[in-house]
Amino acid sequence: MRLLLRVTTIAALTLLVAQGAMASCELPNASGTVVLPDPNCPYLSPSDFHMVVDGLPIGTTIEITGIHRDFLCGQGTPHFPQSDCNSPGGALGGEVETFDSTIQMTMTGTGVLAGFNRLISVQVSCIAETGPRTPGDAVQDFDNEMVQLQGSIVGDPDFDILAVRAGRNFGLPSPGHTTLTRLGPPGSAFQVDSFFDIFYEIDFQGAPGSILEGFVGTTQGTVRMETVAEGTVSVEEATWSNTKRLYREE
Repeated sequence: MRLLLRVTTIAALTLLVAQGAMASCELPNASGTVVLPDPNCPYLSPSDFHMVVDGLPIGTTIEITGIHRDFLCGQGTPHFPQSDCNSPGGALGGEVETFDSTIQMTMTGTGVLAGFNRLISVQVSCIAETGPRTPGDAVQDFDNEMVQLQGSIVGDPDFDILAVRAGRNFGLPSPGHTTLTRLGPPGSAFQVDSFFDIFYEIDFQGAPGSILEGFVGTTQGTVRMETVAEGTVSVEEATWSNTKRLYREE
């Protein structure tokens, strides 16, 4: 019965994805290209978990489904128009993007932390670089790289400290690629397919009195973060998190 439920659930979720749960992001044409980053193109990891492993007992982890969203330009307040995120230059020869954003982390414990479930949002400041592109081209391919991503929370009921870092400036190279495909004649919107292979580092220290009390550590890992259409993220997050847990339980 358990196996039948697992197979049926996976089949249903696969159908859901095929019907649009992983819809690609589309952005309006802006002088022959698009302005990135855009709040309507969040990034999430459809096939990997972020993990907290170091500092926990053997066989115990905290698995994290991460969504990188709510991109705002200007780093701090007030925030500026989205086009003000970008300036020419950078190591890739295109643009430097400077912005604030939110990493929404759905945390699930395993092993001795089974039953631990939290949704935590971490505000992060970011610098990314992109390669050159030619506005007006129907297809625009260019490399990108996360140069710096950092943010933390303190004083949480479960975490005295929870800090996230990624990017070249921390010795954590996080390259990627973007393809913009125009969906019609000149002036039409573009489909955005973009990813970063994020090499991350997570520091944590459990708060006194919480299930994490006495645990402290630093974990490094790599996940691929890909663009999806805003509005499908909550479905996607639940879908693939549950599917992967079903596979692991088999």
